[in-house]
Amino acid sequence: MPEDTEPYQKEKIIVWDWSGVNLHHESQGIEPKITDSIQYHCIERLKAEDYDIIYDDDYSGEIADIITIKKTDEKFSIQLYHLKYAKGGRVSREVENLYEVCGQAQKSIHWRFKECTEFFEHLLKRKTKSRNGKQCSRLAKGSEQDLLGFYSLAKRNELKVEFEIFIVQPSIPKMEATQEQLTLLGVTENYLMEKARVKLAVIGSKNMSN
Repeated sequence: MPEDTEPYQKEKIIVWDWSGVNLHHESQGIEPKITDSIQYHCIERLKAEDYDIIYDDDYSGEIADIITIKKTDEKFSIQLYHLKYAKGGRVSREVENLYEVCGQAQKSIHWRFKECTEFFEHLLKRKTKSRNGKQCSRLAKGSEQDLLGFYSLAKRNELKVEFEIFIVQPSIPKMEATQEQLTLLGVTENYLMEKARVKLAVIGSKNMSN
């Protein structure tokens, strides 16, 4: 790690209750949804927040596993949630649980530099989630009409666009996170801010007994 890069501050890790969630199940799939998956649990929690759009972008070609959007008079506020299952389905101090998801977070910042219209075109093009002969809407909150409206606004280029990236890894124990885990998260946080001025948030568990 570069000498000027600080480890991620343990105090900033957001703790969620993962009761009833199989930490080895990452994706919710297609109807019927896997209701004990990490993705399903995240989406249900996010539904309680004040977002205009909650979008399941999982599978090949994704921007992130979950995307949320809130429009204000001044800007589009966009959150990219990158999820990863816990190795062995349990909370642990294993840094291996973070390598892939940190890489995904770093790669996704290129969307910060694309035209906003391209972002909404991606969502509209992928609005139906399909696999193995099954399909469902990717919209967990909001509608295709909402996306079309946002796309029209984006074409006028009148609103700012602000991104935030979330790493969701239930295996991270906030109270017992290792220096190695915090170092990797710190490198990722620094990269996002240095390259794209994008903030990183991390969601994990309280401790290893969760």
